[in-house]
Amino acid sequence: MRTIEAKTILSTQNGLNIYRSRRWGLRAFDAKSGNAGQRKVPEEGEVKENAPELLETSLRRKRRKCMIMIGGMSEPYPKEEEHYGLMRSCLKLIDRYGFGATVQSNSALLLRDLDLLVSIHRKTRCTVEMSLCTPDEALGKKLEPDASRVSERLRVLHSLRDAGIPAAVCLTPFFPFVNDDWNQLRELLSVCVDAGLYGLYHCGFGVTLRASEQEPFYRELEECFPGFGERYRAHYGDRRELTVPNHEELEALCQTICRDYKIEHRPDRIFTYQHAFVDRSAGEQLSLFQLFPEATDGAG
Repeated sequence: MRTIEAKTILSTQNGLNIYRSRRWGLRAFDAKSGNAGQRKVPEEGEVKENAPELLETSLRRKRRKCMIMIGGMSEPYPKEEEHYGLMRSCLKLIDRYGFGATVQSNSALLLRDLDLLVSIHRKTRCTVEMSLCTPDEALGKKLEPDASRVSERLRVLHSLRDAGIPAAVCLTPFFPFVNDDWNQLRELLSVCVDAGLYGLYHCGFGVTLRASEQEPFYRELEECFPGFGERYRAHYGDRRELTVPNHEELEALCQTICRDYKIEHRPDRIFTYQHAFVDRSAGEQLSLFQLFPEATDGAG
């Protein structure tokens, strides 16, 4: 991984991204998955080796405490983190200076820092978000080759639940005729419920392609699932919005499960919760349902 000296480390929305790494496989083509600019990242990736120093300077200068949003643009726990340890150093600083944290990661390496996540959550708030798209290990590795195995991510979610760390899951990516089976989604939702999530949402059941990436997507699709390129073209033609045929049934299933188990499924409310800083030393401990009292009536 290429090392760089960054000039700044926090975005205007308090986003922290230590690493820049490409996504691989079919998901890298899905515009809805937030992959803008991914193709411009060097193949070997980049690491901001001075991230802890920059972060400490930024945290010292802040007049008000807030949530630090970690990993929104790139995986904060790539395999290189085992060598660099930059994520752990940054979490220590967030903990020391009394800031909160929301971590978006699909890596089981996150459990290495469970002690710091718990420490942050005792003082303020710490939340974690992962993505899942199938309960099937082999299919999951095909669709998300750069993420930890499905079973490993579920182990992370169970560990977070047991440690009292609020966790959410984004159901993504979903590809027509690949992982859009109703029974498979029901099984996936079942394991999510068992993980004790507070939030469960999706970005739409289907794929959105950019015009320039349509042909490369079909080549990758054919390589992963022979014959599916022709099947897609027959069904969708030249469309770039590839919505799964049974998306309404899948949406209804998600809403029913979330309502029955009192799991928030509205993205805007999940994001509000993730961004809401609390100061437990001052007795301020707002839950998701205190932020949105009507959420106790179910997710409708």
